Amino acid sequence: MDNRQKEYFQRIASNFETPTYVFDAGILSERVSLIRDKLPRDTTLCFAMKANPFMTGTLAKLVDRLEVCSPGEYEICIREHIDPEMIVVSGVNKTPASMERIFSYSHGAGIYTIESELHYRILKQCADKFGKRLKVLLRLSSGNQFGMDEASLNQVLSMIQADDKMDVIGIHYYAGTQKSVKKIESELQLLDAYGDKLRKDFNIENLELEYGPGLMVSYFENAGGAEQEASDASAQLHALSSLLADMNAYSHISIELGRFLVSTCGYYMTRVMDIKHTGKTNFAIVDGGIHQINYYGQMMGMRKPYISLLKMSQKDNTVPAESHSQWTICGSLCTANDVLVRQTTLENLDVGDILVFERCGAYSITEGMAMFLSRELPQVLFTDYDGTTQILRKKTEINTLNGRMEEWQHGEIN
Repeated sequence: MDNRQKEYFQRIASNFETPTYVFDAGILSERVSLIRDKLPRDTTLCFAMKANPFMTGTLAKLVDRLEVCSPGEYEICIREHIDPEMIVVSGVNKTPASMERIFSYSHGAGIYTIESELHYRILKQCADKFGKRLKVLLRLSSGNQFGMDEASLNQVLSMIQADDKMDVIGIHYYAGTQKSVKKIESELQLLDAYGDKLRKDFNIENLELEYGPGLMVSYFENAGGAEQEASDASAQLHALSSLLADMNAYSHISIELGRFLVSTCGYYMTRVMDIKHTGKTNFAIVDGGIHQINYYGQMMGMRKPYISLLKMSQKDNTVPAESHSQWTICGSLCTANDVLVRQTTLENLDVGDILVFERCGAYSITEGMAMFLSRELPQVLFTDYDGTTQILRKKTEINTLNGRMEEWQHGEIN
């Protein structure tokens, strides 16, 4: 983090409470531009909004599609006034009630994934009720609980072609995150062969592939092994582009990204509340914790994420700096597991200083155990293109959700 960025975060720290998340639209826009520049020009870009639902409205102006995986995520799209035509309604658990609610907004517009024969029947029921013809993607399973195996997918495809209520525009495939280029190459070879077989066996002229490559993001300093390739986003995109150019079975390809797209635009700021020295270990207690920040592969603080120290206090430590340089950062939860990072170097750390955790734009805000110990949900800040800062969510008390609510009703079981 350069001095200009540090000055910006010091202003944030002086004007807003901690802990807080900060998401930067400018960084996000640069990331989208990089992706578009490296991928083939006709590639559709889809944002998996589960990675950061707060960025939905901003990304709707930058990408071609949004993937929604739950009724709650679709409600966010409604509040953001997202055009239903750009929404891919995915998710492993579709119900008649949730689909009818979505249809009340979309009127059948958009794209719907089918992951089982039940999904097909639910969507057929909605299509009949609303008198709409649907565009669907059939999800091919990688062997887990998501999607269908080849035999089941082929059976559902036959049923769709027989009743003529839907248009199968392609197949959907996603098999995990933080994958090497070698793994992606293997998947695309499999998908190319399967797509060619589908076109011939079912006489489909145009077939789209919606593919989630699960590109790698480098979260930790001095990462070695397979994670090293994550440090160069351009190289990964170049390799993916070359692999896509070699495919022949699909008339169009849509790339679905979540973590890789939004990780770099987010920051988590937490304040040092106390420092103590237990034996040979220096502990810093911050007002955040593991319930609010989560990195993929974090391993109970054993790996060091990218952190910047903001000195908010002008006084120097009375103990020499070399005695204070190694710190274990712990949160505010009453559990020994609440360790953000162990033995990290922070010179002259003091109470009141701010730690800025970088690359927190994906999942950190939603994957932590936020309800534990009834601590507040942090506020969420958004830096717009002109540098202004907006509050997307105020600090929110959750103790009312972890106990009896003020308004409740007596109930009896007969």
